[in-house]
Amino acid sequence: MKWKTPEDWAKLVKGIGCPMCLESDMDENPHSFKVAELKRSIVRLNKNQHMPGWTTLILKRHATELFELKPEERAEFWDEVSRVAEALHDIYHPAKINYCIWGNIMPHLHCHLFPRFFEDDPGQPINQNEKEAFLPLDEYRTLMADIKGRLNMGR
Repeated sequence: MKWKTPEDWAKLVKGIGCPMCLESDMDENPHSFKVAELKRSIVRLNKNQHMPGWTTLILKRHATELFELKPEERAEFWDEVSRVAEALHDIYHPAKINYCIWGNIMPHLHCHLFPRFFEDDPGQPINQNEKEAFLPLDEYRTLMADIKGRLNMGR
């Protein structure tokens, strides 16, 4: 995979045609399901669950870097990331949760949460596209309801 052209990248950085701006509030988009809307972010369960529990929080407004957020907004975003991570921890009981903010493909601030297990090789970098594992729709619904229920308990 290569970088987009500098011109296309500059447009995305400004939020012009940003797929995350356009698709993050949809109940279902090509990559994920909407679990919950929080104050600063939208919680989405990724369709590809080859890494069980893979969930993404997408900042509601367009920004590319953490330093673009005012301190209060940044703190609230990270609090939401922490709340979702706790919900995933309670559901999956992983050895560790990895928090990943890349943005090299899509420059819209978002954080991937990857529960990691003792069966995983801790020395291998995360490759979210390594393989595909899709669940039956009822399993997604059950998992989304469980995450959302745990988020609502923590209010």
